[in-house]
Amino acid sequence: MGCRVCRARKVKCDGRPNGCRNCERLQLDCVGDNGLTASRNTPMALRKIRTYRSCKSCRLSKTKCNGDRPKCSRCTAKKTECVYDGGSAPRWARNLDHGARTEGSRSNSRELAAIALLAEGSDEAENPQLATPLTSNGSAEPQIPGEVPGLGSLQSVASIEPSGSDILSWLVSPSLPTGRNLRRVVEQYFANVHPIRCFAFVHKPSFMRQLDKGFTSDDESALLHIICAHGAKFYVLNQHDHPPASDFIRLAGNQWAKRAEFLVLTNFGKISVQRLMVAILLHDFHFRQGEYSNALMLSGLAVRMAHALKINVEASPDVLGSDSNESTPSVVTRESRRRLMWACYVLDAWAGSGIDQLTLLRENDIKIQLPTNERNFGLRIASVTETLGVGHVLQFLPPSVVPRKPSANMGIMAYYIRVVALWKRIVRYVNQLDSNLPPWLPDSPFAALDADLRLWQRELPEFVEYSMETIYARLDSNQLGALVLIHCTYHHNYLELYKISMPDLFKLPKPLSVPPEHHDFLQSAQANCYHHAQQIADILAEAADHGAHLLSDSLLPYFVYDSSRVMLYYVARLLDPNRPDAQSKMEDAINAVESNRRVLKMMAALFPIAQSLSNTIDRWLSKIRQSTSQNDLVSRMLSEVRSETHEGEKPNHTSVSPVHATPEFSLPSISLHSLARTGIATRRAADRASGVRGLSWSAESPGAAAWDRNNAAQQLVGLSQDVLTTSRSGLQHEQPVPTALPQLSPPAYPKRNAPTQPMCEALDLDDLQNFLSWDMYGIMDMGDPLPDEGPEDMTMRSWSGSNDAI
Repeated sequence: MGCRVCRARKVKCDGRPNGCRNCERLQLDCVGDNGLTASRNTPMALRKIRTYRSCKSCRLSKTKCNGDRPKCSRCTAKKTECVYDGGSAPRWARNLDHGARTEGSRSNSRELAAIALLAEGSDEAENPQLATPLTSNGSAEPQIPGEVPGLGSLQSVASIEPSGSDILSWLVSPSLPTGRNLRRVVEQYFANVHPIRCFAFVHKPSFMRQLDKGFTSDDESALLHIICAHGAKFYVLNQHDHPPASDFIRLAGNQWAKRAEFLVLTNFGKISVQRLMVAILLHDFHFRQGEYSNALMLSGLAVRMAHALKINVEASPDVLGSDSNESTPSVVTRESRRRLMWACYVLDAWAGSGIDQLTLLRENDIKIQLPTNERNFGLRIASVTETLGVGHVLQFLPPSVVPRKPSANMGIMAYYIRVVALWKRIVRYVNQLDSNLPPWLPDSPFAALDADLRLWQRELPEFVEYSMETIYARLDSNQLGALVLIHCTYHHNYLELYKISMPDLFKLPKPLSVPPEHHDFLQSAQANCYHHAQQIADILAEAADHGAHLLSDSLLPYFVYDSSRVMLYYVARLLDPNRPDAQSKMEDAINAVESNRRVLKMMAALFPIAQSLSNTIDRWLSKIRQSTSQNDLVSRMLSEVRSETHEGEKPNHTSVSPVHATPEFSLPSISLHSLARTGIATRRAADRASGVRGLSWSAESPGAAAWDRNNAAQQLVGLSQDVLTTSRSGLQHEQPVPTALPQLSPPAYPKRNAPTQPMCEALDLDDLQNFLSWDMYGIMDMGDPLPDEGPEDMTMRSWSGSNDAI
């Protein structure tokens, strides 16, 4: 029948034993039907240099090309551009290689995965303390021999089905792919990672053009490696025909990320824009992998590089690029530098957790405008946008270049930066609660922060609002993940602000003391906290319906956990059992926790910490169900006793009080509302109509109508209440945009009666508190905790396109 090589080439084979003449003439390995390679009689010294593809330059000059990629030896020597027409191998060679893989590549794939696992766990093998994972309740458990935390054991990798992982074994190879596979992983990065948060600092058209031409410098190679490392995980995740195991997803691209890190840290004294991009993407890659110590150190490196590059100021006063001077940076370069600086700001905000000692960037030092929208960036259109202060632009801009509405040039990224700035102020306020005015006063910082959050939502344009029309529009443009993240962050800000009403749950260092006459404020704040926790659940549940790749931001698992804790704590300890809808609210909360568990299991393939959170939810659900079943049993027994006494007495209460709190019935929580899957639009409309809308103090606020644009700009940048003015922002590099808006006052809110008895006393507060604290050190404790150096360290656990190089 002929050898496999001739069949793949679709040529006639003479079938000669020990190798056919076609393979001998072309000096190819002749593979028979049995899969064995025939022995070659041609001496190695006489073998010619053969390649499947020649570059265009060598082909035009009719010279021999060695086929090296990205540049052949001749083009390298002559320093000319080297371009290939097709892939590194013709179709028949790829078909032959595919046939060989289907028979014997299972062992090769296992070997590659095992090598990657051993490389990932080499550091942990030297230090056994760092290789000890945490159980679902936060305690350490012994490490199983041959297992790497977060990646699974060697046995589990060896048991991966070949239908999924063997075909994708090149994703765990140390070398980058070529041809179509390289483009596939790059496209996955731009579709899933590029749109979220502030990672859209790489100009895709310029990058793809350079990808076709080939990257030459180490900085460009490092950027390509980390982009491919991110894209590799989503490429595996989107393999619907042959879905591989989660362990393989966590392995995909890790070797490329290590190569990028090696290129950056080997010569970390060299500073360039590309290296800063790599540092930011490496920080997110380590955070996704649960390597929080590495992420913490890279955050400091990235911020220092940003200071050295001076990208915190505009590259030129000519923002619109009207000057034709060749020395002036291009529109793409300037916008990319702005986005890179704001990415450093967001990174530093989450790393610092609102603590001044851990924060390296200050708003006053960032004297650039907010990023423009994606359309202008992609098409190289220069535009003027607002600064961090609402309604303000850069101070040095002449009035002739300032549009009537600069905010029209802003996109999702700009509004995300503002909500992160609000988060920093909220966390700082909660940490300094005892030194501020009581929150129920209308002129307190709490009232100002609450008003600024409402202003942020009112300022959102229609294309950033969370509606069914926007959801499908963003889904079509690969930006639904960014839309989900920005609205989850907004509602999470309310959880941070209203946590002062739940000191027992959040373990506040100095709990708020509320006098009896302001008990209505406390109840209103608690109900608001529960309401926004439900909103996070609604948003994430609907996003999960469109695919796990939309839950791609590494902060979402922690948002899910926090919102669920709030919901379960509210219905179990704070909800008035005498309310007519008390039982339905309890059922909604339990259903939301069950939905959260399913969503976190979807996230577990991308984030190892999501599996631990999901296991914790399983424990919570089992305990609350056990508690509920025992309550029902006690209720039936009491009912039988009453019926046997034949007394006409009526019981004092219509329901039996829950069992007392015991460790066996402890119940922490996590959130994602299941009703979003079955009529989220109807439920959300009902929540707006009858749900909690604010705090009781807002109706009596004498200055409630004074929250205009200028006042909000002062609040947004974190000014003190004592220095408020209505004419300008507190940032010296800003000026107000002359506009007039109607004055808006917050709505009035109903009062609530205090609950007389908790719904479920079986909820154990310790279990709700012990797993996660929302700071970096609390998160690091779940992954790779820092070594304990002494009692002093126990007080420090609250981590709460230019090519020029310097």
